[in-house]
Amino acid sequence: MKTKLLVILCAAFGALQINAQCSRAGSFVQSDPAYSISGTASLTFTTGGAKDVIFDSNFMTVQGLDLRVYLSKLDDILAPGADPIEVTTGPLLGDNGMTSPVLSPITGMKTFSINQTMYPNVNLSSYDYIVIQCIGINERWGYVNMGTVSGPDCTLLSVNEKSLSEAVKVFPNPANDYFEISNDSQNEVSITVYDILGNKVIASEPSRVKKQSFSLANLNSGVYLVQLKSNDQRAVKKLIKR
Repeated sequence: MKTKLLVILCAAFGALQINAQCSRAGSFVQSDPAYSISGTASLTFTTGGAKDVIFDSNFMTVQGLDLRVYLSKLDDILAPGADPIEVTTGPLLGDNGMTSPVLSPITGMKTFSINQTMYPNVNLSSYDYIVIQCIGINERWGYVNMGTVSGPDCTLLSVNEKSLSEAVKVFPNPANDYFEISNDSQNEVSITVYDILGNKVIASEPSRVKKQSFSLANLNSGVYLVQLKSNDQRAVKKLIKR
């Protein structure tokens, strides 16, 4: 049993839930009767990874004079308080691979990754709209009013866009006689510490306390695994005791 537990913990430490996702989605609304647009789109976060705007395979619109895609807090990127973020790195290409002629079709699935270096603090719950804007004539083609946050890993992401591993910190590391858990999100988290043989050496009840301290005075020097659990999320951090 201990061997199986240790394998699970080590696998969790290596993977850290990198495939879990959380997203908001909705359907395109046509802004101008002259420029058709339809389909669905989403803003999707992968835990500890990419933040993408995704147009689904049913997406369809027509070419314009330099179409760009934005995240926005309002359905009009020119309105005060919209705080738009462009997620395209160039004009949208049509099905012909070109930006012309005007009104030629643009269809199918498309993915636009948010530049996390330029925009490190994009919050899943802050941006309610995906907007397609024609820069050449400063005309809005259409927009998506994104719905509520959903997905298998939204417990913490819906609050602060961080994976459990990012939201809860273990320090100091390496440690001497004690270590602390910093839980700035104040979501309910339980902590269990295992030695390298899979023996449980420290355990705590679920708590929302912002900072907890745990004694290592009775433990030998070496490597330990700290398991963090919050609802359906789980993460494992390596802790070294000097």
